[in-house]
Formats: sequence, C-alpha cells, structure tokens
Amino acid sequence: MNLLKDPWIPVRANGGTGVFRLLAYQQFLCEPNNWQVSLPRDDLELACVQLLVCMTQVMFLPEENRTWQKRLKNPLSADEFAAGIKPCHDWFDLDHPTQPFMQSRGVKAAENTPIQKLLIGLPEGNNHAFFNEAGEVRNLSGTLAAITLFNQASNCPSFGGGFKGSLRGGAPITTLVYGADLREMVWRNVLTRSRIAKRQIAMPSFEYDQPTWVRPILEKATIPWNEIGLMRGLFWQPTRVELVKSEVPAPCDVLGGEAVPGYSSFRKEKFNFTVEGVWPHPHGAMTMNLKKDPSVKFSSFTTTAPAWTLLSEFVVPNNINASGAKEGSIPAEPITQVNELGDGDLHLLIGGYRTNQASVLERRHEMISLAQGWQDDKGHLPKLVEIGKEAKKVLRGKLYFAVQGNKDKGLKGIGAAIHEIAEKMFYARTESLIHETFSNDLTYKEWPTAYSIFVKQLAEHCRAIFEELTDPYALKPELIPVIAWARRSMNIDLAKLMEKV
Repeated sequence: MNLLKDPWIPVRANGGTGVFRLLAYQQFLCEPNNWQVSLPRDDLELACVQLLVCMTQVMFLPEENRTWQKRLKNPLSADEFAAGIKPCHDWFDLDHPTQPFMQSRGVKAAENTPIQKLLIGLPEGNNHAFFNEAGEVRNLSGTLAAITLFNQASNCPSFGGGFKGSLRGGAPITTLVYGADLREMVWRNVLTRSRIAKRQIAMPSFEYDQPTWVRPILEKATIPWNEIGLMRGLFWQPTRVELVKSEVPAPCDVLGGEAVPGYSSFRKEKFNFTVEGVWPHPHGAMTMNLKKDPSVKFSSFTTTAPAWTLLSEFVVPNNINASGAKEGSIPAEPITQVNELGDGDLHLLIGGYRTNQASVLERRHEMISLAQGWQDDKGHLPKLVEIGKEAKKVLRGKLYFAVQGNKDKGLKGIGAAIHEIAEKMFYARTESLIHETFSNDLTYKEWPTAYSIFVKQLAEHCRAIFEELTDPYALKPELIPVIAWARRSMNIDLAKLMEKV
C-alpha cells in the first residue's frame, strides 16, 4: 500500500455522519468535502490527523502567509498535488522492497512480535491496560499498520529496555488546532516556512533531508539535534522494525469489513545511537528549566490531573530571556501560528498517554476550546488555570490536615485517606465549569465579574466536597475538633483566592 496513491484514510463524509470509506490522499487534498476521520480509538484518530499533517507539511510547505490562507480555503489542483509528491513518491510505500514506510528491511529477531503490540496499550506480555486478552488483534490492514507505525515512533514509549523512544521523549503530549473538517484541520496545523525556521528546524532540500528508512541512522552514531531536517524529524523512526504480512487475506481486526491483505506480526531489533540535545518538534509544547539541572523537554502527562491544568504551557509562551524567570514554555507551533493569523475561538486537540516506563496507565485525548478574546490579555488564561489548581490544593491540603491530625494541638486525625478521594472528586465536578469558563466570551469581555463568579463556584465545590467526605466522621465526638479546624482554615484560604483578581 502506497500512502500517496492508494485509498487508506479512514473517513466519514457529512461531518462524520456519512458512510465509512477509505479516501486517497489526492482526493483528500484536491476535492472539497466535509470529511472527518473515523476510527474506533481516539488516539489513533489523532495519530491519523498528525500523520496527514506531517505528510502535507513536508510536501506542500507554504512559503508565506498568503499561500497558507489560500490552501486553508481551497483544495489543491491536480498539478499542484503531482508536483508536491514527486520527490517523495517511493517513500510512503508500506511494502517497498528496499525502503518500506517507517521500516527497515532485513530486521533480525529471535521471534516475531504479535501485531497487537503496535496498538499501544493493548495486552501483549504484561500490559493489560485496555483489553482483557492478548491476541484479540491478529490482523491489521495497511491503513492501521501505517497509522500505528507512525504513532508508535512519534507519540509512544519505546518497546522497552534497549529500544530508543521518540524525539520528544517517552510519551509526549501532542497539541494541534482543531478545524471544522479534516482538510481544514490538517492545513491549520501545517506551518509556513518562516515559522519552521523560527522553531530552529533545519530545512535542507529533499536530496539531503531523507527519512530514516531511506537514509538509515548509523549504528552508534552521535547526531546533533540541529542536523535533523524537517522531513527526517517529523518521520523519525527510532527502532529497526519490519512488518510481516499475513499468510492469507483477512478482515482487519480494528476496521472490520472485507478480507484484505494485511499484517499479522512484525520484527524489531535493538540498535544504539545518541541524539545530542532536543529536536524542537512543532507538535508539542516545550518546557525549559534553568534551575539546578538545566533541561528542555516536551510536556507529558505525569499525574492524573486533567489536561486543563497544563493549558498555560499549551498556549501561552513564557520566554525565559524576556522574563528573567528560571522556568519557561513554548507552545506547539501550530497554536502560535493560528493565534497570529487566525481569529475567533481557538479549539485545541490534545492527546497523550500517562505511562510507567513502557507500560501505559491511561489514555488521555480531549478537546479544549478558548473563546475569542483570550489572546488580548494572555495573563487572564494562566490566572484561571492557576486559581483552579490552587483551589484544589486548598481542599486537598486541609483534608490532609484532618486526616493526619495534630498532636501539638491535641487534634486526633481521621486516618482514612479522604484527601486523595477529594482530589479526584474536585477534578470530576469542576470539569464542566472549567471548560465552560474557558470557552465563554464573557470570561474575557467582563473579566472582573467572570473571575469572581468562577472563584465562588470553585469555592462552593470545595466546601461541598469537604462536607461530603467529613460528615461520616463528624459522628465521632473525638474527630469534631480536627474537622472544625480544617474547615475554618479552608474557608480562610478560599476567601484569599477572591483577592487575586
């Protein structure tokens, strides 16, 4: 299957309500229609969008803003499409005899790995995060093989010890801009040449900037980050991997449908190399820390806290040089580009995995909307995020005090870890409030009023959760003093939040 010629993009027409079909890349870029990606897993849908963005970025890179805006509105012509794919024609063939897409020929492995291992989080070995049994997926079609190969290399933890991970680290968060339909969404995340250069990404010609399966990474090579070009970085394959075809055609165990030639397993092989520094991938927020151990890394989900708690990193640049701070962040470049060139609301596609080394603990994919006007004063959005986090901290901290008690004050503690339950309840109960506030025009047009209402509602949730969790223990006379002490202290701290307008 060649991604530049054959139908492989899983879509539904009419905004996602139409009949499922596989769309060719040329149809996608050259024909007007309201297509939406259609796959049974949210992470695979995001990976499919990101793969299309990367393909379009390297083959149809807009030279300036005018070209970007034109392509956002109008499909490509057949001649423009043919000229764009010509230099890369043999680079996107899954079954190419010498340079198959995101693979290496002649991979040596003691045994084949079941194809299910490519679908991150499905159980093979000891990982049982989302499915109950190993072997539920025995055959993948070309569509799923291409998307999962790309996702594994770009967004997932490595295959385990001795295998290299993506250029962004083990499990980075991807942040893209949402669009009304698939074609618009892809173009909203394709960057102009000047913005690629601003990201400090090298842009040599295709003669020198070839993907890793065309010009392989050398064993034990040391590669400076600034020598990795745009094509090579967006399609970086850190592992030597080779798909193994199924013996007979069979229905895809993810998409279903008719029997098709597919893949039943793959071979993987360890090899060592070093990338010096961090390649500034455009599809994720970068954080910088200049404290004891200076570091640059990509945002990732390290706790169970929802995505909104990281929203400041996702959309608001915090330049260390300008502020003199020891910590800073740079949003994904499509977010910056749309803020500069677009207007109206901003809708973010956010996705990633919370992991423990190579094991996936949680899949996190959602959309967050920001109403028009948030850019006018970028201090407002971080303040909303910070107040939400502080309210949770107050609730959790005061309940922790009630749990532990205080010997010096003669206060006996509850003992049960209700503070941990409170944190989960806070995130669950405030989720709709948070999203409604971020996406409401009045939040930014009538800031003092909207902020006061937001803080009051957060405080009401905190008090309700506190009472709900402590009421059963208030029946014991010896616990009433510590509960009363914690309640009074919580109310004082919640009142202080109102002063931070």
